[in-house]
Amino acid sequence: MSGKHKYGIFYRWLLPAIIFQSVFMGGGFTTGREVMEYAGKYGVYGIYSVIIATLFFFISAALSYEVARVFKAYDYRSWIKQIIWKFWPIFDIAYIILAIIVIAVVGSAAASILEDMFHLPYMLGAIVIISAVGLLHFYGRKAIEAFETAGTVVLYIMYIILWAVTLKAAWGNISSAFTQHVGMGSPAKAAVAGIQYFAYNMVVVPAVLFTLDRLEERKDSIIAGFNSALFVGVAFFLTWLSLLGFYTNKNVVNAAVPWYEIMKIVGATWLRGFYVLAVFWTLIETGTGMIHSIVRRIDVQLEEAKGLSLNRKQEAILATIIIILAIAMAKFGIIALVAKGYGTLAWVFFVILFIPLVTVGVIRILNPNWMKDFWERA
Repeated sequence: MSGKHKYGIFYRWLLPAIIFQSVFMGGGFTTGREVMEYAGKYGVYGIYSVIIATLFFFISAALSYEVARVFKAYDYRSWIKQIIWKFWPIFDIAYIILAIIVIAVVGSAAASILEDMFHLPYMLGAIVIISAVGLLHFYGRKAIEAFETAGTVVLYIMYIILWAVTLKAAWGNISSAFTQHVGMGSPAKAAVAGIQYFAYNMVVVPAVLFTLDRLEERKDSIIAGFNSALFVGVAFFLTWLSLLGFYTNKNVVNAAVPWYEIMKIVGATWLRGFYVLAVFWTLIETGTGMIHSIVRRIDVQLEEAKGLSLNRKQEAILATIIIILAIAMAKFGIIALVAKGYGTLAWVFFVILFIPLVTVGVIRILNPNWMKDFWERA
């Protein structure tokens, strides 16, 4: 740390990106299903989805971080009010629905894999995750940051090995795919899918807000935003490239967990245990990241309304209730709803968040006093 800055580069430029990447790589990403839906199924044209999504991630992250810094809005209710005024309850509803769906998707995937591999009861995995999330929230911010930072290392080690093994085994197929222009749809359709994928994943931003009180200048917001887009963009690209090597294999393309099928094909059975560990770690990261932002929002509301604040035990109980609800929904068929819900929610977030961010958000960043009385009434 230099004399000019109170916080070092890690906290200003890297930690927001680490949390962003940690939550992003939860949900369907860890299974490979999301990437297959939004890029993989387009074959070689999927590169347009990757490029467009990464560009939009950078714009969104940098602007979102700067709005948080300028207006000191470090919980998602305070932050969203800076962009959509009194219409913030719409975002609340969409955010909570999406958060629960995402947790349900990964919870179901993790439990299903354990059942397939070890014939373990579904609820055993659920209990482990519920306990871990509740425990993390009980110990607070430093525990969450440490866990997610360590989780990023574990996750990337797993993915680096997985990408390397897969790309080596399928490189011939990948080269042939490019040579023969294997794919469906068009570059335009793939680009729209990239926008949709980005819009759905805008829900990641609120999970990062609690780290942004260390940003000290606009440069920090831009660099942290660039790193956030870079981290997720590289992961998105390498996963799409890996899936491209199995584009003609219907077992992979139609699988609920494409990565699991790929490991069977390439013979990387020794990776399955590591993969299961990463899936569970990712679920806990996803849960803690998203739920932490929800808990913070409730905490702020309590403080404003009654002058009260949640203690650690109450936060842990609230987090556990949300996780239990998500896992119960996953068990009773929420996965079927995800296929229909993701696309709709993507456009909902694009309209209620991205458009206001690049219009109203930019104006307010450049002129914080613009219509100040109006925004304070939110």
